[in-house]
Amino acid sequence: MRYELHAIIAGPEALGPIVEQCRHARAVLLDGADLAMVPLCEELYGSIDLAGFRVDPESGFDRLSSGVAAMITAASRHGVVVYLEADYRGDVGRQTAAVWLDCQVVYGPRLLVPTERFPDDGSSPFCEALRYLGVQAVAGADEFVMLGLGRHRSTEQWCAAGIRL
Repeated sequence: MRYELHAIIAGPEALGPIVEQCRHARAVLLDGADLAMVPLCEELYGSIDLAGFRVDPESGFDRLSSGVAAMITAASRHGVVVYLEADYRGDVGRQTAAVWLDCQVVYGPRLLVPTERFPDDGSSPFCEALRYLGVQAVAGADEFVMLGLGRHRSTEQWCAAGIRL
């Protein structure tokens, strides 16, 4: 089964300006925390992408253009902002994460490639990045599970579940 995600996660104070500025942005409240996600669906990506201006491909990101990075950087003036990408087919795939605060990257980009074994110790890029937002693993449920990030299997499904704030 496939799992694919391109998303921005932060508190409402950081996501609010993104949703206000971008007519295609939809917010989804996440489980167990005062956090929300703005999935980077095709329409949103197309409206903010600066064609031809990609972030270094060695970062592992495929939708983090300079336009997306500029939007995240500006939002980080209002609090921690996490950007996540994943693409898995069964147990094979990749995940990449980065964290911004005060217009600076404070974590990452961190990439887990298909040839790497998935870490059992909670040190995956997603889990480490989510800790910057204060998310904590509890009783065997990692940060990914605590936020309910498995609720949908694709960015487009997350977009369909989102609302305008």
